[in-house]
Amino acid sequence: MTKTGFSILILLCTICSSFFMMGDNPSGYEIAREMFGRTADIQTLTYTITKQERIKGKIIKQVSFTKMQKSPYAVYLRQTYPNDGMEVLYVQGLNNDKALINPNGFPWLNLKLNPHDGIMRNDQHHTIFQSGFDHVVSILEFLCIKYKDRIDEMVVYNGEVMQDGRMSHSITFVNPYFELIEYQIEEGETIEHIADKYKLSAYMILEKNPKIKNYEDVIPGQTILIPNDYSPKLNLIIDATEFVPLKMEVFDDKGLYELYEYSKVVVNPEIAAEEFSEGFKYYDF
Repeated sequence: MTKTGFSILILLCTICSSFFMMGDNPSGYEIAREMFGRTADIQTLTYTITKQERIKGKIIKQVSFTKMQKSPYAVYLRQTYPNDGMEVLYVQGLNNDKALINPNGFPWLNLKLNPHDGIMRNDQHHTIFQSGFDHVVSILEFLCIKYKDRIDEMVVYNGEVMQDGRMSHSITFVNPYFELIEYQIEEGETIEHIADKYKLSAYMILEKNPKIKNYEDVIPGQTILIPNDYSPKLNLIIDATEFVPLKMEVFDDKGLYELYEYSKVVVNPEIAAEEFSEGFKYYDF
């Protein structure tokens, strides 16, 4: 058998084995669980992401090519829309844990910024630490555990669809228990801490409390309004071979809140160390 033929055989066996484990009529929850396991094994990743996020009542669109590795954590992204050529490079432990920015515009020089800083959070729902799939998956895993006794009713399998030229599964997570609740700030907490602890959107918490100026602007004993879950409804399209999310629609109480589409996804590619350095020949830092 040729090397190409052997590779195809392995691929077919992988697909068949995944469907055998889930049965002929997989449930939405079974597909989600397969995604949890597969994404946990990802060490490196490249993809192009088209994201649309509602910022101050308007949908803001950005398109970026991204490459990342989990350990040590490193991310490089190059935006193609709206600022074609803007670059961000972050490597854990380097540059005093700051991100290197090529703004491809004024002030026409590289910047070193805290990834949690307000400048890097402008018009963004998330930080670069939430690149890839782990953040998305952690939210879904948290919800599946929280509602384990009702999860088969809440995760609906919609059937097979094509996404980015790949056969995929469509599932919907419907959460009728979503609501806004009062929360009292504890000692040492920030909005980011609360969001991470309960797998919520930090941006949404900030948005629901207009008197709070930034993610640090809270004090112990203060009562704020937070969602009890990330979203009342999420639509996901999951690749049927790699079991990674290719599209995610997130809704809040007002409608579409976030839309993420992943294309040209490559799981566990070989990424040379120099590709996470500012001197890499294909970068413009």
